[in-house]
Amino acid sequence: MPVLIKRYANRKLYNTASSRYITLKGISELIREGHDIQVIDNETGEDITSIALSQILVDDQKQHRDDTSEVSGRLLSEIIQKGGDALYGALRRSVDDAQENLAGIRHNVRRWIQPTREREMDGSEISRAVHQAVERVFRLIDLPTRSDLEALNKNLEQLAGALQRFEKRLATLEGQPPPPPGETS
Repeated sequence: MPVLIKRYANRKLYNTASSRYITLKGISELIREGHDIQVIDNETGEDITSIALSQILVDDQKQHRDDTSEVSGRLLSEIIQKGGDALYGALRRSVDDAQENLAGIRHNVRRWIQPTREREMDGSEISRAVHQAVERVFRLIDLPTRSDLEALNKNLEQLAGALQRFEKRLATLEGQPPPPPGETS
């Protein structure tokens, strides 16, 4: 049963469950705690829950203006254009995307793990696929992959070799013995 909030003519909100006045922020906290709410106009008995929730969204957007917004501008535009169908559409798209991703993952896992009659399960194939998937994730979140680190190490080795050749050449020009390999001056 939802928590009943009454709005009086003086625009004050009254929580009938706690017998106390409540603010929009307090209603927002109730919702975040998982409570269902219903806001009614005390004079007319009209259900104004959607109006109160809209006001809560506006206040939240004002408070989190510099943060990453919890509600995207695109979703808000769709809500204004299409009403409640926009929320359903956004939720449906999210669920459909998740189902497609899960179906793809399920298919790939079955293909990799279940040995078939034509071929035995190849551990190196699974390892290679997992490695490639991890590298794709690292690229998406902009972290260096193993191949990036290997390329960097190769470049460092080339740089170290070039530095040793330079030091030998410099020592020869100055008439000093060259430094031992692996040491730089």
